[in-house]
Amino acid sequence: MKPIVLATDGSPSAAEATLQAVELARALEAPLVAVSVEHSPLAGAGYYGSAEVMAELSKVAAERVEETLAQVLAVADEAGVVCEAVHAAGSVPEEICRTAARRKARMIVIGAHGWGPLRRVLHGSVSTAVVHEARCPVLVVGAAPELVDERPDVSRTLALS
Repeated sequence: MKPIVLATDGSPSAAEATLQAVELARALEAPLVAVSVEHSPLAGAGYYGSAEVMAELSKVAAERVEETLAQVLAVADEAGVVCEAVHAAGSVPEEICRTAARRKARMIVIGAHGWGPLRRVLHGSVSTAVVHEARCPVLVVGAAPELVDERPDVSRTLALS
């Protein structure tokens, strides 16, 4: 049976996506594959100063991925959904899409931070990249309104000036 792939980074929007993915997997009696991608430190970032710092950054990133996946496994288990955890490393959108393709996923469920246009330009949008790269349907789940950052959108402020 084709699984549902959940892409998660442990953020509030990913928590909402987790709930949706688990609910879908349970309703469709499909397995769930949770993938979290480790951000690799920039190799050429000389300002960090030492190999020890780079190694520590990698360790922290790996631990965060493992904690995130453990949380998803616990939620899925509580709901009675079979779930496989995938700890990936590399380009986040590419690894999510690669995992979905290898598992012949029914669909990908991913959270969206709900950032405005300026933040998307500065930080990029993983969910948008996945929508464009994926070979299967993608469900993009926004964070619950109370979890979205309520600070004014700088791009709107600049446009009004």
